[in-house]
Amino acid sequence: MHPFARCAALLLAAAVLTGCGRQAGTPESPASQPASPSVSSAPASQPQAVSQPAPVDVDLTTLSSTMVFAEVSNLMYDPIPYLGKTVRMEGEFSVEHGYTMDGEEDLSQNFFYCVIEDALACCAQGLEFELADPSAAYPQDYPAEGSQVRVVGTVELYEENGFRYLHLTDAVFE
Repeated sequence: MHPFARCAALLLAAAVLTGCGRQAGTPESPASQPASPSVSSAPASQPQAVSQPAPVDVDLTTLSSTMVFAEVSNLMYDPIPYLGKTVRMEGEFSVEHGYTMDGEEDLSQNFFYCVIEDALACCAQGLEFELADPSAAYPQDYPAEGSQVRVVGTVELYEENGFRYLHLTDAVFE
């Protein structure tokens, strides 16, 4: 493939992926609006056995696999509109370990991700999250690596060693 054609194809793919996000001035889709509380038909004196899902600003679990990947791409490319918003996502649980200054793997420093694949399962993006419970310990309080998880958390940026990273804070497993 000619280098110009390859560059044009990459630009077109990037435009398609980033073009699926909500533009300023357009109405929000129902999936990005907070869930409305449901009215229970159970008498008020009886406790409810099933807890209601947390209200979210962006619910990726209601989108098609193509749209979910596009929305995550938007989130990663331009996180500013998402800061402070609550996001619900579903994907594969993954753990990465930090490294010491000597380049050795540091098993005491863990980074937790929800990895979301595109519709063809050829590309994947992982969104880091930090559980709300500070006493949660890895691995006993986390699912098995590679298992499917549903995570809800608030989008925030943090800085480490001069680099900015995006993650979900106050996250919980649903």
